[in-house]
Amino acid sequence: MDTKANPPTSITPGDAALLLAQIDDRPTLVNINTAARRIAPIASSLASVQKRLACLSSFTIDFLKTPLELQALRAGLHLQTHVAPYGQIDQELIDPHSGVASFKPDVVLIAVRLRDVCPALYDSFNSLSPDEARAMIDDWLARFKSAVMSFRQHSQAHLLILNYEAPAVPALGIADRSSVNSQSRLIQAANASLDAIAAAVANAHVLDYDALIAAHGRATWEDRRMALYGRIPVAAQHYWPFAGFIVRYLRPMYGLTKKVLVLDADNTLWGGVIGDVGVDGIALGYDYPGSAFVAFQKRVLDLYHRGIVLCIASKNQPGIVEEALKTHPNMVLREKHFAAMRVNWHPKPQNLQEMAADLNLGIDSFVFLDDSDVECALMREVLPQVMTVCLPREPARYAAVVESLDCFDQFSVSAEDRVRGELYRAESGRRQLQSAVVDMPTFYRQLAMKVTFGINQSSQISRAAQMTNRTNQFNMHTIRCSEDDIRRFMTSGDHEVITLALEDRFGDSGVVGLAIVRKSPEKWVLHQLLMSCRILGRTVEQAFVKWIAGRAKSAGAAQIVGEFVPTTKNKPFAEFYASCGFAVQSPGHAPVEWILPLANVDTTIPDWIAIQSPDSEVS
Repeated sequence: MDTKANPPTSITPGDAALLLAQIDDRPTLVNINTAARRIAPIASSLASVQKRLACLSSFTIDFLKTPLELQALRAGLHLQTHVAPYGQIDQELIDPHSGVASFKPDVVLIAVRLRDVCPALYDSFNSLSPDEARAMIDDWLARFKSAVMSFRQHSQAHLLILNYEAPAVPALGIADRSSVNSQSRLIQAANASLDAIAAAVANAHVLDYDALIAAHGRATWEDRRMALYGRIPVAAQHYWPFAGFIVRYLRPMYGLTKKVLVLDADNTLWGGVIGDVGVDGIALGYDYPGSAFVAFQKRVLDLYHRGIVLCIASKNQPGIVEEALKTHPNMVLREKHFAAMRVNWHPKPQNLQEMAADLNLGIDSFVFLDDSDVECALMREVLPQVMTVCLPREPARYAAVVESLDCFDQFSVSAEDRVRGELYRAESGRRQLQSAVVDMPTFYRQLAMKVTFGINQSSQISRAAQMTNRTNQFNMHTIRCSEDDIRRFMTSGDHEVITLALEDRFGDSGVVGLAIVRKSPEKWVLHQLLMSCRILGRTVEQAFVKWIAGRAKSAGAAQIVGEFVPTTKNKPFAEFYASCGFAVQSPGHAPVEWILPLANVDTTIPDWIAIQSPDSEVS
């Protein structure tokens, strides 16, 4: 965003959060441009991650630049955007000296409309024979695949590829569904081929642009006048959701997805104020408006089973919310679904900060839902890093609000995700045990911890990639990896991808640790070292390094080398190397290098941790 034309007005992060929320309510060009001008002076301070995005398109896409940068900012991403001349797809991808290549992007958006590259498929479809139509698509896809493969020879940037939209009205009308020469099915087949191309190219994702158009209405998505006049095929009212749709894919790519959903209770989980009407008087059941709150709770439960941690922050008399969760017959969400609850009269920002500390999660990983404009305004002002969503007046729309939350998306859902809520609740049992014992070794032994290591296990590729994208606090540098990256490390021959799974008397925590090691005869270099913050402080992290050191020493290596790159979130890692016996080699330089000599290193695992022999799938 250009800062030169901005007036010297002061703006706070809370003001910025409010401006972005106002665009959600009314995504007009005036609101978008006003917010961009006002936020520009502090834009870089609002984002924890900076990336470069190049846009390639078959149509004029300049209109997307400002909405895209604003949507990215609200996700914690400061985008520097390059828009290539439209229609230059092949040239920009193939030429290693093109404008896109010179820009050195981290991500390339490829927005090609099939209508633009194969216009006869849309404009004169009924004049084409089936063979002519298929040949037209095959020629384009072959050309596109060749261009993408050429691009991969000189760039490893992530590729986001829009798929192809179906026409609002098929050329054959209602006969399209039964016709052998179906226009809709032909475009569906083209999209399937596009998926296959992306699968063959590392770090490429196909975005379901057709579904986005359908969700907002095929008949109104396009501004026909602007499509003809300026080659802008998207109506202005859709710029904001279009930009959000793209950022939805950038969030999980750079570890910016949210992890926690905090809910109000009165007029959010149910209708009415429970302190006034009692448990039996709240609106929650089969008739409206109670049915609206049941539908809302069902959507929230879906998030729980995707691995989102649920919490409650309610201004109420302690005990009454818990009673409703336990006893109301129509309650979908029960006490077991919530990892933390604050039912009191304290300010809600204070309650969120306390829950963040209890869960050992960053406050910027929280989403707050409330029906009160006042509570939402206070949250945006005090904790602008929390994503605050104010529920509409109509409870029938609550479920749609949950469905629209794109901040929880991941490229895959692991077994650990499905039980994450249970894992965080189990943590409260561990805290109670810790408070009851007299010393930490006794506490550790009573936990009965068992660690299982896996080496190059192909079954853990998805989980390993996900951990690099979700783990921010105990992480040596927060470099993100895709599944393709993990697979490449596993099969390289000179790397080991090591996973650590943990279970104890309170339950199975699943895979919670990851190390990627580059091996040579003289030294092992840690490319990745990270661990879930929920299990820190039990000596498992030190045992992980000792186990790796034992393997390296047995292999004849003389040292282990690790880096530490400080970020705004990984302060818990700062003293870790020193606690394991590493010595700093490059103080004051970035990245900081640490070395662990192996000649006299102690690789004894504490007796309170039982080690299960590692499994290896890929040599």
